[in-house]
Amino acid sequence: MARSKSTRHEFGSGQRRFALTRVYLKMVCPDIDLSTRAKLADSILALIDGEGRSTPKRGISDPQVVEMVWRNMQCINRRCPMLLFGNQLAAEINEFFAEEE
Repeated sequence: MARSKSTRHEFGSGQRRFALTRVYLKMVCPDIDLSTRAKLADSILALIDGEGRSTPKRGISDPQVVEMVWRNMQCINRRCPMLLFGNQLAAEINEFFAEEE
């Protein structure tokens, strides 16, 4: 069976998705009332669609940068006076990988 390029064919309209979710909930949670089932279906579909959840801003911290650099550096001279500005490097890395809004 060929796979559709569009997810619309697989899921149908929003009403169909909602109805299928309610039927699923009726099978797995037969004891909940109709209004609770409808609210739960709304919540499930919102999670699936990525609504209502905020992802925490990810970034690298000063100690993480320092640890990464120290683990991966090697000086030729035994008395290598390494000066590392971890805070500034972390800020620059976070700025480089920041999500464009």
